[in-house]
Amino acid sequence: MKRIFAAFALAVLAAGCHGQVPPASSAKVVLTWTAPVASGNWTGCTTAAPCTYAIYRATGATCPASTSTAFQEVTTPTARPSGTTWTDTTATGMTVCYIAATIQGTQNSGPSNTAGPIAVPGVPLAPALGTPSTAVLEKSPGCFDCFTPEQVNCWEGSCTAPLSLMATLKRR
Repeated sequence: MKRIFAAFALAVLAAGCHGQVPPASSAKVVLTWTAPVASGNWTGCTTAAPCTYAIYRATGATCPASTSTAFQEVTTPTARPSGTTWTDTTATGMTVCYIAATIQGTQNSGPSNTAGPIAVPGVPLAPALGTPSTAVLEKSPGCFDCFTPEQVNCWEGSCTAPLSLMATLKRR
């Protein structure tokens, strides 16, 4: 039983450094636009009457008409951008189209032109690892049998104390 534990502990240590997959990353879409300029009786976006922008997204291989109900707002009224750029980090693995509208107080502009379709890369799938069928403990040349309760590891012909394994789960 002690030999099985030692073999298992060494197998875990040998595989532990080589079977790790890097954390997944996600793609993002960065939208930019030109702020509307004053025209006619509209005085434009000012400090006294600031503007924000509502961003709408539709999914699919082709973009629908900008007036389509397929476009759903992806910004929230309290987090609409006031500048001329916005980043969508939630479109990973989708094909998307965007429109925007200028919001000033309770007034909304019509929809902008359509940007897209944009095929956003997906996150790679994790590999499927096979189940090992055996674990083998190999001794170094000249190593003598040192499988006692206090001495289970044999390196370069000498025995050392057993290894203590501990795993800690950390939230990112």
